[in-house]
Amino acid sequence: MLCAEEWTDRLNPRPKISVCMAAYQGENYISLQLRSILGQLSADDEVIVVDDGSTDGTCGVISALQDPRLVLLRNTKNQGVLRAFEAALSSSSGEIVFLSDQDDLWLPKKVETVLDAFAHDPAVLLVASDAILIDEDGAKIGDSFYAKRGEFRAGLWSNLLIGKFHGCTMAFRSTLLRSVLPFPHGRLVHHDTWIGCMNALIGGKTKYIAEPLVAYRRHSTNVTGRIKLSNYTRLKMRSQMLFGLLVFWLGRSRNKAT
Repeated sequence: MLCAEEWTDRLNPRPKISVCMAAYQGENYISLQLRSILGQLSADDEVIVVDDGSTDGTCGVISALQDPRLVLLRNTKNQGVLRAFEAALSSSSGEIVFLSDQDDLWLPKKVETVLDAFAHDPAVLLVASDAILIDEDGAKIGDSFYAKRGEFRAGLWSNLLIGKFHGCTMAFRSTLLRSVLPFPHGRLVHHDTWIGCMNALIGGKTKYIAEPLVAYRRHSTNVTGRIKLSNYTRLKMRSQMLFGLLVFWLGRSRNKAT
């Protein structure tokens, strides 16, 4: 692991970090999560939180932290997770972008470990890691997210079948935003699967870190990942994903031709 002095020599200077978070009815856990993030960031980094029309005390909890690195954007009505993350990413200005859920916890040295992976290989565009599982009270209920979900895979076709990218474990270089934004139309596409598949489509290199760097909280009010989808919905989701990838590829080919 690199010490502070080595970071100066390796990256000169340390890249600015943008953490992008979608929040909705998150007052119970969001303060703990933001504290676990902010403690690992520098003074020049930013955490962009898009509140997606919460009616609880989410915005008040965020404001109460009184941290100048926090940027709170508020939707007047709920637009869904995909659009909330799109707004956060569109507002980011860092060189390295982290995705974050509102109710997890970042484990110590998450930022250091991920930056180290980017620094060691400039060809890496996206970094993903494993995560431990915790319950609503913060007690550990699993040592490995991917031990339950199945082995991590970064390929395009494997993720179109079963998405292996998990947003709260992901970070990527901001140059990838030119390809992933805007997100496809509709609400069914998962932002993390889209980013991972788009990275694979353009030939971007992915680095997977088997070490858990996040405590992924499982509870009854998770915004994502808690609804069992019907086969029809899964098919529609895949169709929207494929259509979006096709539109991007055709547009890219047309631009190259001209």
